[in-house]
Amino acid sequence: LNAVLAAIAILLLFEPLQPARVPDAVLGAGHVGRALVPLLAGLPCRVRWIDARAAEFPAQIPAGVEAVVSDEVVDEVDELPPGSYCIVMTHDHQLDLQLAERILRRGDFAYFGLIGSRSKRARFEHRLRERGLAEERIARMRCPLGLPEVRGKLPLEIAVAVAAEVIATYNAEAE
Repeated sequence: LNAVLAAIAILLLFEPLQPARVPDAVLGAGHVGRALVPLLAGLPCRVRWIDARAAEFPAQIPAGVEAVVSDEVVDEVDELPPGSYCIVMTHDHQLDLQLAERILRRGDFAYFGLIGSRSKRARFEHRLRERGLAEERIARMRCPLGLPEVRGKLPLEIAVAVAAEVIATYNAEAE
């Protein structure tokens, strides 16, 4: 019996620890969102997938993902836990701007990525400054989002780049 207990104790000591689950919010259920969410669901992430358009969500939502249909997508930002990874990729630039402002004003996110080009970033930086946001807050916004080494225009290619950046971010935080 002592040998069995000792063996169990050794197994428990050397059992690999599961990484903490990162709270993610994906705001947008379009093509890239539909490619990204299954990737995040396979990682140590708790995904809250938010969109106002119920028809955009697939019939099968991946395990570990909470699909949220809300007419007030911007207000959903207030419901996110501190330390969330916020990924904005909606179908509407004005909505993206409102989400960016709300996320940046909160300021307690671990990661904030916004889909778009360098020119979209420049336009958003200008508008966010006009709305009184500090440079330090705006600088925390990742846009374009995703690892730049992972190039491509296809939704899955963009999703892989974003998932890779999320992985790199939470691995850097764990060090």
